[in-house]
Amino acid sequence: MGPAIESLIRGARVSLEVALSTDAEVSRLTHAALREALRTRGRSLRARLLCTPAMVDTRFVREVTAAGHAWEVRTTQMPPLCAVVVDGSATLVSVGPPGASRASLIQAATILQAVRNFYANVWGNATALTERIHFGDQPRTDTVRQVLQKLRDGVTDEVAARELEVSVRTYRRYVAEIMTLLGAESRFQAGVYAAALGLLPPPEA
Repeated sequence: MGPAIESLIRGARVSLEVALSTDAEVSRLTHAALREALRTRGRSLRARLLCTPAMVDTRFVREVTAAGHAWEVRTTQMPPLCAVVVDGSATLVSVGPPGASRASLIQAATILQAVRNFYANVWGNATALTERIHFGDQPRTDTVRQVLQKLRDGVTDEVAARELEVSVRTYRRYVAEIMTLLGAESRFQAGVYAAALGLLPPPEA
């Protein structure tokens, strides 16, 4: 599956639509191929990458954001699926968990359109990782970063609230507001999105 995806991505001339929700090795190979395409053909290609939180490559998200091309990355929960649609005319699809799936190259117009419709529906409800999120004034931004760091570090609500000198109720309200702003459904997702968006500094060694 991985080599086939790499070959398709290398052959893209106009557009790429990629979905990754399973198989870490396929995700690694796909991100490597996308990274090369971004470096060599980023200006001429339109690309969209859709992946589950577990498949997010935060370094790649930052590279896409910094490049400023017509590339987007979004994340959401999806069924076990890997798909690449190239130039709107061919797609490689693999459905099922790693080791129990089989890839199929599809060029039939009706099936291809069904895959693209499914992709568009999921994409429309996914959370964008390559859009810069603004949290308002600087004091509020600083608070958001502090809360995100507490979430990333696994600090309990009680300890985090004490360190930030707020009540536990206020701290939990901050967490809820941040999750809403990020479009996250859990604290774990909030941490993934925040890292992908570059909202958190690297953890201390």
